[in-house]
Amino acid sequence: MNRFFFFLAATLALVACQPNEHEEQVESNNRIHQLDSLGWEWESRSIVDFSKAAYSISTDEVRLHFYGWELDEDSLISVTFPDNTDQYGRVWLTYRMCGWNKGPAEWDMTTMIKIYDRANDQWLEFVRAITPYGGSFGATWEKQFCIDVTEFLPLLKGKTDFRIFYCGWDATDTRAHAMQMTFSFFDEKNRYGEAIGRQKVYDSTLPNDGNNGYRAWAYGVKGWSIEDESRLGNRTIDIPAGTKHVLLRVCITGHGQDAYNGGGTFPNRTPQKAKNCAEFDSNFYKIFINDEQQKEQGLIWELNNGANNYKQAGTYTYSRAGWGPGKPCNVQHWLIKGIPAEGEKLTLNFDLDEYISPCTKPNDAYVACYYVMADAFFYK
Repeated sequence: MNRFFFFLAATLALVACQPNEHEEQVESNNRIHQLDSLGWEWESRSIVDFSKAAYSISTDEVRLHFYGWELDEDSLISVTFPDNTDQYGRVWLTYRMCGWNKGPAEWDMTTMIKIYDRANDQWLEFVRAITPYGGSFGATWEKQFCIDVTEFLPLLKGKTDFRIFYCGWDATDTRAHAMQMTFSFFDEKNRYGEAIGRQKVYDSTLPNDGNNGYRAWAYGVKGWSIEDESRLGNRTIDIPAGTKHVLLRVCITGHGQDAYNGGGTFPNRTPQKAKNCAEFDSNFYKIFINDEQQKEQGLIWELNNGANNYKQAGTYTYSRAGWGPGKPCNVQHWLIKGIPAEGEKLTLNFDLDEYISPCTKPNDAYVACYYVMADAFFYK
């Protein structure tokens, strides 16, 4: 059994045995447990039988090109799902990477797709991916990946809007990266329980004075700490009545290369010198719940090696942190345990290792930065 489905099986067993929130006794520094650290699977290796899907729908192929930096410049597409999808308990996304006309464009670029949450008038990141170095691929090249997106099931009803951000200028009429999404719904019980709400926790794409202009928070720049309250500071989680499980969905990727001069340092590490942070330096995020550090911590590391890699042009063989060309970005799912009674306080805080950047402004060229997205989903 591969690691993804080992975690999936463990998740089902864990969630199935969760007691009532008022009966569970949990140590205060052991209130969160990571369910998986990858969040996607190769379609060719998946054990999911998509022929048994009760309902499926696909988008057209979307040619990826630079739409603009501002949120309202994102490309907008819509998918019309059935008006009622309550009968389904699981939904999988098949994410297809491909090329336009004669093949994919040349560079490894970030693609972010958000889904519109009508009930809360907000956009939640649905999937993030890095395009491959596509210069060596022809017109028929494609790769397909499977992602369990069941937490978004309540949003997949009727006409649903998606917005696409692509951060590169490499598209031409002859060659461009392209993508297509297929949604497969299954008649089975929701492994998390009955969904009763969701809440945005962290979102680096929103306007912020520490944002570098590329949808990311600068890292280590004096005066623009990523740990500022407006960025990775404390967030209060508003627990709906009846909540038994809180699922935290996290996607963090490192970008930039420390101004190419090797001047960045991690003062609390040995050795201290950075290796082109934040694409090449592995990093952790420490998790605090109600101001207490938890035993488990998240590893920001793109598994850009072995079975998770494939031959392409460019520097795809390099061992990198938070950056893996030609596939979806890692999504980590966490289960928060010991849910407080209604009206009690639950705060969340992420801390990264201290870093001192050679850059002096958050929008300096090649500044180290992190795209950060974290959302909480509530179940009873």
